[in-house]
Amino acid sequence: MHKFLIRAASGIVYAAVIILALCYGGWAILLLAAAFAVIGIIELDRMQIGISDKTLPIFLLDIFGVLSLLGIATNRYSVILWFGLMIIRFIFARKIEKNSDGTLKIPSYGQVYLGIPFAFMIADPSGMLPLFVFAMLWLNDSGAYIVGSLAGRHKMSPKISPKKTWEGFFGGVAFTLVGVLILYFIRPQLFGYYLPRLAMSLLLAVSTCFFGTLGDLLESKIKRSCGFKDSGNWIPGHGGLLDRIDSFLIAYPVAFLLMFFCYEF
Repeated sequence: MHKFLIRAASGIVYAAVIILALCYGGWAILLLAAAFAVIGIIELDRMQIGISDKTLPIFLLDIFGVLSLLGIATNRYSVILWFGLMIIRFIFARKIEKNSDGTLKIPSYGQVYLGIPFAFMIADPSGMLPLFVFAMLWLNDSGAYIVGSLAGRHKMSPKISPKKTWEGFFGGVAFTLVGVLILYFIRPQLFGYYLPRLAMSLLLAVSTCFFGTLGDLLESKIKRSCGFKDSGNWIPGHGGLLDRIDSFLIAYPVAFLLMFFCYEF
């Protein structure tokens, strides 16, 4: 019971921070994106290369690199800065260690993995779309947990995530679609901003559930390959920040591009 209360309390605080920042907009979204990106890259590097005197330069370059990527939403020269940092990172990585086949042991995708989603989040100063995506992901997680616990029989990916089932997946999709329909017809204004047209809202719901699940499985695979159960311990009862935002990292860029190409955004 004590662990449940801790988990519930930390989950409420986590959700409240996100909601307040996205509703406030402007600099609050920028701070939220920067904080999540930096914490996420630290967790990822800790799992993949560990913390030591040798890897400290990689940690620092990854932090500066992911922050420079956040700037692409407002400053095109940020990409040039990012490329420069990547070149320096490559030089440091070559000096540290290689696999037996000559490939680098230090992965370099982390900056893009975390930087692009949060750069897209900054690109929406209203905060409406990221808030909508977070809300759908929370609905999906709740539905998947409830249905999976009650009726889960067929494992989705037993080697990567043994608890995920196809019944839970479709239950999450159903919960999300129902939630979006209720929100659309009862409260079409989400914190002062109108939701997209109904067809687009439902498309976003299905897309978010599908790519959110892929994001969850991807992060689980990264953790298993590194020998970790949780990415960290920032959020009591929930693990690390990456454990909470893994779905968002894949689902949100897809939602952003769908809105950009298919809707007036």
